[in-house]
Amino acid sequence: MKHVKTLMAVSLAAVLLLAGCSTNRGQETASPKPSAGTRTDTGSNKVDISKEVKLKMYLIGDQPKDIGLVYDEINKMLKRDINATVEPVFLSWGDYLQKYPLLFATGEDFDLVFSANWIKYGEQAIKGAFLELTPDMITKYAPQTMKEMPKEAWEQAKVQNKIYMVPASTKDFSMAVVGVRGDLRAKYNIPELKTINDFEKYLEVISKNEPSMVPFDEGINAYTMYDFMVGTELTPKLIIGNSLVSVDLKDKSGKLIDVAQTPQYLEFAKKMADWNKKGYWSQNALLNKTPVKDSFLAGKSASMAGNIQDMSLGVTTANQKHPEWKVELFDLYNGKATYVNPYIGNGMSINANAKNPERALMLLDLFRNNEDYFNLTTYGIKDKHYDLTADKKIQALGGTDSGYKIDSGSPWGWRTQGLIKPLADQPKEVAAIQAAWTKTAITNPLLNFVFDTTNVKNELAAIKNVKDQYRNPLTLGVVNDPLEAVKTLNTKNKEAGLDKVVAEAQKQLDEFVKNNK
Repeated sequence: MKHVKTLMAVSLAAVLLLAGCSTNRGQETASPKPSAGTRTDTGSNKVDISKEVKLKMYLIGDQPKDIGLVYDEINKMLKRDINATVEPVFLSWGDYLQKYPLLFATGEDFDLVFSANWIKYGEQAIKGAFLELTPDMITKYAPQTMKEMPKEAWEQAKVQNKIYMVPASTKDFSMAVVGVRGDLRAKYNIPELKTINDFEKYLEVISKNEPSMVPFDEGINAYTMYDFMVGTELTPKLIIGNSLVSVDLKDKSGKLIDVAQTPQYLEFAKKMADWNKKGYWSQNALLNKTPVKDSFLAGKSASMAGNIQDMSLGVTTANQKHPEWKVELFDLYNGKATYVNPYIGNGMSINANAKNPERALMLLDLFRNNEDYFNLTTYGIKDKHYDLTADKKIQALGGTDSGYKIDSGSPWGWRTQGLIKPLADQPKEVAAIQAAWTKTAITNPLLNFVFDTTNVKNELAAIKNVKDQYRNPLTLGVVNDPLEAVKTLNTKNKEAGLDKVVAEAQKQLDEFVKNNK
């Protein structure tokens, strides 16, 4: 998954670290297979599925070429199992920030939608975008999910004490890694990368010696350099959407910090301005919607960065098509504090206006707990897109020309830890990086806090405009004077009402801390 920003820590003994690992929890994966039009038994409840329904589901990601082939197979099974079919619709990585809120504002007709804390799950729930999922509903229409889901996940999914999401049940790291061309690193005698300064030296060498390549082709969705340079210092959980107001996870008191007013953020802004002037990314970066991984895989750039799952798949893809590149992954945190995604970092919600919410829940129950559905949505069609090795690992087929690469169908909304399979060609660096992150992961109940934005909706809308106009250029260094640009950002946030929002958030957070001692 891609762009996850809000984080939580968990009991480290339970952390299994990402796609490619499995807890082998032994939960049931078989599902009833009634004939279409009969009444299907979900636990102790009978559900009438005599009427065929067509569901529509919105996912975030770029649509793979073979999506039609894969969902043809899925729909054959759905027709048999719950007398339904589903149409997946994709909001691309370049457009989802703009298009996602419009799904609800325009009254779009659909049933299921990906939801997550990093796309304002709590705010959307409060606005009435999602259907409340009562325990009785979940038990009746998604009984295996009710059984499999950790209790903590349901607690995290509560907004104003109501559930509006079926979370994923995986525990994944949100920390970023960088991928670089090992052949170029060796060619110019660049040491292995351990810190952000090491990465900067790599970019400098590429800039001077490889004029046909962009050192690091960042774009409008940039976030990884902030993570490396600021996130590791403050280990924040962002509380107020479109601002940098957060909590320090090393401090359990819950005192809010506006990172945009810290010395660390100013140093980050100065560094990004310097990188921009040196041409480490395109001068059109603010208009660039191409994922940084795609530019790297196309040979246009010399590095990529993102979450370890996405980068791991990127390395595998690159080394299949261009083994001479010798692509490598590096962890730049160098032992600094890490954290694990909350369960609500990925999930699925039902549209508040959905015509068939019961059947939508039944679909999720199958996608999450039935291995046949899970494999199809995650890996594609067996013997065409993937194969299973003798030791039950996933071997991707088709290389870079595959019409359905692993995870390309955006299945992270129904990721279930016990059904994820190890990858046969996972980069060797991944296990070591994950082990290092496990040792430094922080546990803090503050990660479960969800901000109720009911009383500050207007201010938050104004703060979003400030982010788009003033913070995005700072993130990519597209400013003449970073010191003045940071001052302007903070002034504009104040004018937009950030102080009022912080006061409201601190009030709620103090109450949360009081109730969770």
